[in-house]
Amino acid sequence: MNAIASGNTSNNMRKKIGLFSCLLFGLAMLLPVAPVPTYGVIQPLSQGHMALAHLVAAVPMVFSAWSFGALGAEFPRAGSSYTFVSKSIHSYLGFAVGWTILLDYGLFPLLNYVVITIYICQLFPGLNYMAVIIISILLICIINLMGIKSVASVNNILTIFGFLVVFYFFFTAIRALSGGVGVGLSTLGFYNPATFDFSHVVTGASLACFSYLGFDTITTLAEDLKDPRRTLPRATILTCLIMTVVFVVMSWLAQNLYPSFDYTNPDAAFIDAAKAAGGAVMSNAIILAMIAGGFAFSLDMMAGVTRLLFGMGRDGVLPKRFFGYIDKRGVPVLNIIFITVFCLVFSTVKLGDLITLINFGGLFAFTCVNLSVIVHFFIKKKQRKGAGNVFKWLVFPALGFMTCFYLWISLPNKWLGICWLTVGVIYLIVYTRGFRRPMTAFDDEAAAEREAARREPADK
Repeated sequence: MNAIASGNTSNNMRKKIGLFSCLLFGLAMLLPVAPVPTYGVIQPLSQGHMALAHLVAAVPMVFSAWSFGALGAEFPRAGSSYTFVSKSIHSYLGFAVGWTILLDYGLFPLLNYVVITIYICQLFPGLNYMAVIIISILLICIINLMGIKSVASVNNILTIFGFLVVFYFFFTAIRALSGGVGVGLSTLGFYNPATFDFSHVVTGASLACFSYLGFDTITTLAEDLKDPRRTLPRATILTCLIMTVVFVVMSWLAQNLYPSFDYTNPDAAFIDAAKAAGGAVMSNAIILAMIAGGFAFSLDMMAGVTRLLFGMGRDGVLPKRFFGYIDKRGVPVLNIIFITVFCLVFSTVKLGDLITLINFGGLFAFTCVNLSVIVHFFIKKKQRKGAGNVFKWLVFPALGFMTCFYLWISLPNKWLGICWLTVGVIYLIVYTRGFRRPMTAFDDEAAAEREAARREPADK
């Protein structure tokens, strides 16, 4: 999702977006009903503290939002963790991030297909699960091969619909709880002394980060902002804070409505809470919001992952003839087919395992992006004077690094993610002939920058 820089005149003409518009874009990138598919996984895992888990997850996400905003403004043509880390630290680590984030980008479309299928089958129980998921995967593939992308106005409509459903849930849930449904408007959703265990809450928080994935997309607007160095960090942080309120309130109300872990369908556990809040009308509204949102996000995520693969192929870190290929219309046909086959092969993976793998890639990337801020600004650019610079370029990203790393190692069932990362490292070693060969064009750029810095005193 990298923006393409043209000339300076063109860029100056395009920089018209302010904080409010940037914030609206960020909110549109985060699905307001994001806690719905994860409810049946995080709620029992945290022992009934999903709302608290989202509060804990918000801490590393806010610090990471600051780091993404800072790097997005510094590298306005760079819209991914892979590029940020490659340019700030080294292309070898950048490749490791890019390889790992493929778990996030690559599995997100599959997760959307699974969610779409789960909730379609909730509406029509007689349908065959595998038939629905295969049809969904092939349909999105065909649309992307045709070069048709989801229109921004359609996404805006679906985002507004999602928020309306969430607010309707808030209204019906509060009314039901006030009438004696569940445990009432209790604080047990935040802290239940009978079941509280901080290690369980942290494990739940490591999965609750899933709800926040996507806010980093705001960095793609860097070239279109009036003041990206100020606006990007503010927009990313505000997006995380606003959505934290939505996620926490939504989880807390659902916990109070349906405190039991005895779900009708664990993969659609939130529906039990929705029925308790507003009966069939409320549960059907949630189902429709999940199907519509899942379909739109499937289109966007397919475009995102195929673009990431194309970028890595174009840079030569993946086989260029295959991953760097686009047809005359600019459509990465081979990448679309590759991801489609990938989704078909892994279509039987459980929802909980998909969420864990996606968070494995996302949290690893966030950890490295926070580290990149320290390396680039505090160490390389030596922006250390004054307490403000120390907090901006050392304290904030250091806190983001430590908290993201802590949640990353707290993820349950990490072995599949570790295996994927190990394969990437082996590929890196082979490709670079034991780290003796440059990885990408970023190495050449870095060498040129070092040489220019070395010659600067002599030039003066």
